[in-house]
Amino acid sequence: MLGHPDDPRGVVLPLDGRPGAAGTGQGGNPAPARNGTPPGPALLLSWRPADPRSTDADRPWGATLSASSELARRLARPGSSRGPERGLTFRLTLPEAFGAEPLLTLAGGATAPGHPGLSAVLPVGDAASGPAPGAGLGLLALTVAAEIAAIGTQHRVVDELTSAVDDLAPGCTLRLDSRLRAAEESLRDAQTELLEHGAITSGAGLDTAVANLAVLRHQTHAWISGWERVAAAADPSGTGGIGLREQLGEVGRLGWDRFPGAVLGAYLALVLDARRILLTAADHLLRSPNRPLAALRPLVESDLSGRIADVGRLHRLATGLSVLPLTVRKRSGGMLPHLIADQAATNARTQALFTRLANALRPAPWSGQVVVEVQSLESGELQVLRPV
Repeated sequence: MLGHPDDPRGVVLPLDGRPGAAGTGQGGNPAPARNGTPPGPALLLSWRPADPRSTDADRPWGATLSASSELARRLARPGSSRGPERGLTFRLTLPEAFGAEPLLTLAGGATAPGHPGLSAVLPVGDAASGPAPGAGLGLLALTVAAEIAAIGTQHRVVDELTSAVDDLAPGCTLRLDSRLRAAEESLRDAQTELLEHGAITSGAGLDTAVANLAVLRHQTHAWISGWERVAAAADPSGTGGIGLREQLGEVGRLGWDRFPGAVLGAYLALVLDARRILLTAADHLLRSPNRPLAALRPLVESDLSGRIADVGRLHRLATGLSVLPLTVRKRSGGMLPHLIADQAATNARTQALFTRLANALRPAPWSGQVVVEVQSLESGELQVLRPV
């Protein structure tokens, strides 16, 4: 880009739908923008030659995108029919998350490594060029960043809960509702379609996922409310471990052996629905190319905040249960010492399970940055890179 793939400079793409206002500097070259950015929010697009000795080859995320994909088209130099320059690693940096903050705050995510040295920031376009391309490209970058973070956090939660149940409650099951797995597959297909075609088609199965997630969300709300009532009714000075497990299992008639799996299913239903909210809103905006990226916020922020607030309820529930003293239920006439010891050991494992549930559901740290890296392969295809 800018005439040569080794050019280390970056370009600023306005995100508010306005054309870039590039001045002319010495020698007829574009004049750098004041303070490095144009007025209003902007996407910084920079690049560097891909180093075959780097670790980029170990960072692929998602499917390889075709040379004719929507992302490739938006990364190409204006007027180019060949797509973006090959052999480059592009870095897309957004100044904010435009309403997706609740999801990214929950999911966290690492930041992609910075390119060596500073880029000279140059605005592109002119007053007659029409709306700048930054909004669409920024929207694709935002959905990719959110998906990478959310999927990574989902895997962490599943792994930690599975390990906790195996260690502390092997009699419990973590069998998940098949609708959750189907929704996960549909969301991945929808993300790929956005990057490939700039739109989500009916083939992604997102309509079915939306319907199923709505049902699961209502079920999740009922479960969380029921568990909260059990926790609120427990004696903070000490409550019977057997009775507490029975009461938690009575919610939804799940039984104690399915309680950990229900907590995991509730978490996944909420996070999957949050991902669905962002992807469907992105699809809507990409079909209206003149809309600014700021138009995303009113479409997603309130709904995302609601889903993430429910995840917070799950975390607080597990945290509250983890510090609740559990007592042994004594029978009239006394109990044999080994029975008392067995109950006490079970209670200790239950409290440890609650603690690990709470730790698994903790929000992940997020730097506040939205950064995505994409590598253009020699074949012309694109590969999104996962953060380090």
